[in-house]
Amino acid sequence: MSNDVEALRKAMEGFGTDEATLIKVVANRTNRQRQQIKAQYKATYGRDLIEDLKKETHGKLEDAFVALFTDPIEYDADALRGAMKGAGTNEDTLIEIIASRSPQQMAAVKACYQKKYSRDLEADVKKETSGTLQKILITLLQGKRSVNNAPNQAQCAAIAKEIFDAGEAKLGTDESVFNKYFGTLSPYELACVAQHYHKLTGHTILDAIDKEMHGDSKKAYRTIVYATLSPSEYFATRVNEAIKGFGTNDKLLMRILITRDEIDMPQIKQYYKQLYGKDMVTAVKNDISGDYQKLMVELCDH
Repeated sequence: MSNDVEALRKAMEGFGTDEATLIKVVANRTNRQRQQIKAQYKATYGRDLIEDLKKETHGKLEDAFVALFTDPIEYDADALRGAMKGAGTNEDTLIEIIASRSPQQMAAVKACYQKKYSRDLEADVKKETSGTLQKILITLLQGKRSVNNAPNQAQCAAIAKEIFDAGEAKLGTDESVFNKYFGTLSPYELACVAQHYHKLTGHTILDAIDKEMHGDSKKAYRTIVYATLSPSEYFATRVNEAIKGFGTNDKLLMRILITRDEIDMPQIKQYYKQLYGKDMVTAVKNDISGDYQKLMVELCDH
């Protein structure tokens, strides 16, 4: 750890900055190691590492370095606040984070959000959203998802039938039934219900969501299912969303690469290849440039 601290200081002192060393060290450490490096840097030099990085870098590279040295829970809290402050709301970010994190993670994010911003996350989400989207996000923020890892097959079959009756089997949709189950089932229970739904109808529960929901509410329900049953595949689609078309959604790209780096990056790259027929690292590399490009590529390819 002391070697990393020394290397980072040497890369930034004097005239000019050795970005290559910064990238090599920072991208190849875990977040926990980065927190230790940050603390030891201050103890050794009496300087704030983040402030030094801000002075020596700029733009997207600076943003990425700061994000990498931010605790993951705080990073989520910051992203949620950023999605709601000012004019307009980034529902896409709210959906991704709230619908893909575990109840334990969201409880920690809510506490961090309250401590850092002196605001209630649930109250802010309620102010910034409405309708079906608001209801499912608030349900998820309650943290009442089951932890059952041995679902009862008969109960799952009954729930699948109830969801069918509340949606495809009738004119209109009883959204309260969808909200009740998609907001409270454990991953194992949701997988079991999805299997029984397919047996009952001959198509997937995602197909049912596509038929019964619209707009952001459809995106939220799809994210719950997708991120719960196949998270690596879901985040591969998010990487693609960040880089497809004209321009790059850099906040989204950074968030996925940084938050998933220690969880399932190899699997995300495999799914990306399956879904889009091309190498994810190459696709990312072709969409961005400079030292920011080098850092992101190093992050997902180390």
